[in-house]
Amino acid sequence: MTMKNALKKYWPLYLLTIVIAYVLRYFSKITDSDAITWMLTPTVWWVSHLCGIPFEYIPQEGYLSRPLFEYFPKQGGAGCMYRFLVAPSCAGIRFLMILFVMLVFSFLHRIEKRKSGCLWFGFCCAASYFATILVNGVRIIASIYLPLLFGKLGITNGLLQGNSLHTLTGTVVYFSSLCLLYLLASSVCRKLSAVSGTKQIPVAERVSVAEQSSSAKRVSVTEQSSSAEQVSVTENTPASSHSPFVPAFWYLLTVLVLPFCKRILTNEWENFGSYTLMVLGTCIIIITLLCAMSRLRRRHTG
Repeated sequence: MTMKNALKKYWPLYLLTIVIAYVLRYFSKITDSDAITWMLTPTVWWVSHLCGIPFEYIPQEGYLSRPLFEYFPKQGGAGCMYRFLVAPSCAGIRFLMILFVMLVFSFLHRIEKRKSGCLWFGFCCAASYFATILVNGVRIIASIYLPLLFGKLGITNGLLQGNSLHTLTGTVVYFSSLCLLYLLASSVCRKLSAVSGTKQIPVAERVSVAEQSSSAKRVSVTEQSSSAEQVSVTENTPASSHSPFVPAFWYLLTVLVLPFCKRILTNEWENFGSYTLMVLGTCIIIITLLCAMSRLRRRHTG
């Protein structure tokens, strides 16, 4: 299906996607945790069950962990009790927005039947929410333990501490997960497109063909129909379905391009250059690794 036809058929869903994206963008900027417990509470529950860390809720602030570890820097000094706050900025709502928009705009136009398209839209809503909880939980656990690990190793400056480590951890977890989820979604969409594109032949026509055709002709028709269906499914599955450049487009558009446009208007450039270099460098490394793995897999299967 061409994009023009997709817009005619699914324009209400595309419009609803844009509205939901703006609503999620609004929630991603909220600093009151009471307004986003629908995202924080299941995420903290998931983190607590993964690593066994208990959290307590502080109204309007977020979830604060109980004292975790008392560690002493290698170079001396007093120890400290380490506690972690899952604040509204840690809810992962921006990742939820990126994932939802990517799933809708990257795959909905590939589905022919309107009913299947509506089912896909519902799948995008549910899958984006639950996948964000799973992915963000992993990111939070990494953000809890990595500073402790590097502190015990005596690494107290550079890219592996403070805001730099937070940005690096978030980029690695979020972008790599976005690429993986795009790959899984392309497989689901391909199967849905194949099922929705299958046509049922009326019984009367099948009986007529069976009476008028010999067994050899029926085999020939079946082979031709099978090959035609295979070609149709192949055409509906472009090579870009497994490309990391599609999730890279949506991720960098939201994380770098739109904030860059905003900073042009506000003229606020503090730390944006180093942030941009870190995010771009991390994404390039992940894309290179994924492309290398894909090439090795094709060579092995070929």
